Parts: sequence; C-alpha cells; structure tokens
Amino acid sequence: MVARTLRALCASTVERVVVVLGHRAADLRAAIDAHAPYARPIEVTIAADHAAGLSASLRAGLRAIGDPAPGGVLVCLGDMPTLNPLLVARLIARHRQDNPPATIPCHGGRQGHPVLWDRTMIPHLMALEGDRGGGALIRALGPRAAIVAADETIHEDFDTPDRLDRFAASSPAEGG
Repeated sequence: MVARTLRALCASTVERVVVVLGHRAADLRAAIDAHAPYARPIEVTIAADHAAGLSASLRAGLRAIGDPAPGGVLVCLGDMPTLNPLLVARLIARHRQDNPPATIPCHGGRQGHPVLWDRTMIPHLMALEGDRGGGALIRALGPRAAIVAADETIHEDFDTPDRLDRFAASSPAEGG
C-alpha cells in the first residue's frame, strides 16, 4: 500500500518526497525498499516520538524538509494507494495560481487528502499537539482555503484489516 502511494507521489509534480515512519518503522522501510526503485529519490525520516500522535509525525516531516521551507508542503497519508498524480498536479496548480493558506481536495461536500499547505502555515502545523492533523486549522481558515474538486478516492480509508483485505483482493499484484 505505501509503495503504491509513493509511486503516485513520485509520478506527480511534487519536487520532493519525504516519508515519515514511526510505528513499525522497520517493517514499513522494508516494504518501501522492496518496491524500489521509484521514479525519484525518496527521503525517509523517523518520528521517534510517534506515540505522541499524528502531530508528532507531521512535525518530524516538516523538520526533515528543513529551512528555508518550500512554497508549500503537500501532506499525504501513507495509506492512499489510489492517489491520482493528476489530483496532486491540480492541487499544486491551484496553490500556485491563488496562493491560499491551504489547498484541499473535496468530493461530495467532504474534504479529504492530500492537503497542500502554504509555507506560511508551517509554524501553525509545527505547533499542533496530540493525535490530530490540520483539521482545526482548515476549519479556522474557512473560505480562505482553496477547494479542488476530486473523486471519491480521497475518502478511502484503509485503517481496518477488512478494508485492507478487500483492497488486496481487488488489486493486481505489483512488481518491484
């Protein structure tokens, strides 16, 4: 699953791919390496404090990017194997066009992932704590956030064993 997500990101117009690992880092690193090479280099960092929640992984990724921060940061979950590189390109294009604080895919009135954050939002993302991402920040931005139309795959959740099994059964085997 993570390899498919990485292949989609590497096929997109992002300039850099940084993967943050935490729980079961060695297993995930092995899965990433087993499907190499990718279309571009992949950097891996570890969120040593990943048990502190999602915000710890987010901070680890932002620290790995270093200073100066890029124009924007695309935050993508690792369990998005149906991610479309064209959606990433549309998020980036919209961000470059309007320079909003956040650019968010939306389908059926519901926001999803990945989210493209403007560099001005990095201090706010770094200040998050606990097991939460940028949802509260997005709500606070209201209409200042840009919305990009997307398909239903932005809502797919692969966090349960049943959903993983159904995905594996419906997906062709991927060669390395």
